[in-house]
Amino acid sequence: APNKPNCFVGCYAGILSPFVIPKFFIENVKISSNIFGLAENGLTVAPNETGIDISFMKNGIIGGEAPEEGNLITGNTRTGIALGGAEGQNKLTNNIIGLDKNLNPKPMLSAKGIYVNGGASAPLITDNIIGVQSIAIHVDYVNDGFVIARNKIGTGNLGTENFSNTLGIHINFSNTKGLIGGTNVTDQNIIAYNKTAILIENSYPISIFKNSIYCNSNAAITFKNQTLNFAKIDVITTTEVSGVYSPNSIVELFYTDECNDCQGKSWFATVNTDDAGNWKYNGAVTGKLTSLGTDANGATSNFSKPLIDDADKQIIDPFCGLTTGSIKNLHVYNAIVFQWFNRAGQIVGNNRDLENVPAGTYYLKAGQMGACDVTSATYTIGSIGNGIDDANKKITDENCGASNGSIRNIGVADNLGKTWYNQQETVVGRGSDLENIPAGRYFFKAGSGACEITSPIYEVKNLTKAFNVRTVVIVPASCGNPNGSITIQNYQGEIPIVFTWTDQNGIIISRNEKLSDVVPGSYTLTASDGENCENIAGTFVVTATEIPIIDLTKMQSYISCDGNTVSVTGLEINGSTSPYRYEWIDGNENTVYNKLNLKAKPGRYYLKVMDRFGCEVKTDFIDFYELENKPLQVPNSITPNGDGINDTWRLSGVENYPDAEFFVFNRNGARIFYSKGYSKEFDGTLNGKPLSIGVYYYVIDLKTDCGKLTGSLTIIK
Repeated sequence: APNKPNCFVGCYAGILSPFVIPKFFIENVKISSNIFGLAENGLTVAPNETGIDISFMKNGIIGGEAPEEGNLITGNTRTGIALGGAEGQNKLTNNIIGLDKNLNPKPMLSAKGIYVNGGASAPLITDNIIGVQSIAIHVDYVNDGFVIARNKIGTGNLGTENFSNTLGIHINFSNTKGLIGGTNVTDQNIIAYNKTAILIENSYPISIFKNSIYCNSNAAITFKNQTLNFAKIDVITTTEVSGVYSPNSIVELFYTDECNDCQGKSWFATVNTDDAGNWKYNGAVTGKLTSLGTDANGATSNFSKPLIDDADKQIIDPFCGLTTGSIKNLHVYNAIVFQWFNRAGQIVGNNRDLENVPAGTYYLKAGQMGACDVTSATYTIGSIGNGIDDANKKITDENCGASNGSIRNIGVADNLGKTWYNQQETVVGRGSDLENIPAGRYFFKAGSGACEITSPIYEVKNLTKAFNVRTVVIVPASCGNPNGSITIQNYQGEIPIVFTWTDQNGIIISRNEKLSDVVPGSYTLTASDGENCENIAGTFVVTATEIPIIDLTKMQSYISCDGNTVSVTGLEINGSTSPYRYEWIDGNENTVYNKLNLKAKPGRYYLKVMDRFGCEVKTDFIDFYELENKPLQVPNSITPNGDGINDTWRLSGVENYPDAEFFVFNRNGARIFYSKGYSKEFDGTLNGKPLSIGVYYYVIDLKTDCGKLTGSLTIIK
């Protein structure tokens, strides 16, 4: 209770519920106002290995809603709070970890402050102060959602204390509904002075909203085994901020800290992106800023920083008697200040483009005049040139004759206008770029008179694509239903993105890659790249399966010796859609047997057969009540003399016992005859030679409840 703490010191764990199988949940437990790892004065370290170690905690509370209910958990060498295999919503609230009662740090830099694990866990971790740990909060394999809000991680109540953790928050293998911070700024975590603020590992999507993150020495937000685009800022003025990010997403704007990484310390605006990803903030801008993007799936990236992209740069050397050149078309983000320097370190320009400078080597420094300003590579303007920079030209080839080729990003001195020509020297365009052209060879001219520029020839090719199906799975229509399908498994070469299926009459019936729910017939797939390349990828035939037929013509029915069991043989299923499933069904629609040949008590049954496509056929009811018990009649002598009378051991009723075994032995016990079923009658011979007259002995195993029959058999000549 508040002001009446229990004190746990010098233990493996102050409070322990071990990991045992089968698991036993510790439910609705509250642990409040205790001291773990410090002496009773709350100041002197007296370590445990772990303060609270509870496996299978469910819907419990560690700490409480009031600050005085929080636990003081400090000086523990391994973990402050460890919850393994947790379930439900466990609340970890208002605890102080890593500090004494006066909020002075007691470093344990190999320990974790809070560790929560459990696939069905949804922990609520709020209002804690955690410092001088290896990891302040570690959420591992938590897939029912979590909230981490209003914590101070690496700092204290003032926000200026340096209680550095090696890692503030580590999220690992947690892939649903994770939230760090909240939609209200009052739910923000303050995460400061750590080496790394947040590490997201093998987890998506994790939302990070409205937190105050600053002065973390290595990084603010890092990702392992995944990459997310950040929300770049294109325009910054005193009244506007805008840029491009993922469509239908959220962009938060922050004023940055004064440390070395331009982290987002103070949130001031949230805007949404449109369907194209464009976003804009209109309002006062009073400081250096950064952006934080969260995509449509709820995954937050890292803070944006000044960035220079020189993939499209244009360097124009002096030409035609001029003494100056230019460097243009660098894409710069998150910057409002541009400074160009020469090799001597002198500032020679203050705009995004560098113009009217002599031959030499230059570089750009851009940003918001803070610690994370960015410096470009060095670029060299030559002493003399032809007035053209096409080093980063972009030529797009025509696609299947669609006249959609283009030639872009070729710089010309003084922004002289271009006149474009084809190989026949016919004018085909005027302007910086040449677009919407067929395959061919093109060049441009710029300027006039002695200073006219003629470019090299640039070739636009015609790219063709052919779409052809390599392998396909065709499922026939079955049971008389329109349920045939065609599934494309792979293609030869190019893979299309637009699909059109037509039937044998040329009528369009589907625009999906897989054709489903069709009747038997011929179907043609026309495939396209979504632009101008299109061809027939294949024509395929869907057949119809034959419904199986139950053949009763050879059916024979038998009844057991005691009259309690009916058996059936000789049934046949004619068809090509095996394997089949069988059900013998009684008058109450109960299944009594599930093999083809029935064995059941006497009654009225019908047989239902289902093929591999689920098609069903069935017989009418068959009445097995009237079967007679036909006992086996066994003669005791034979006269195998070839007169056609009593030459063989003929058994009456043997057809009732198809599984029976028949044995005949001589007086010495040697077996002279054996038959499984009685398909060939005993004729008084052994290996084709007549046996001697005399007495022999038989055993007949009926394989039924009738048991075995034994007796003597006399051979008479």
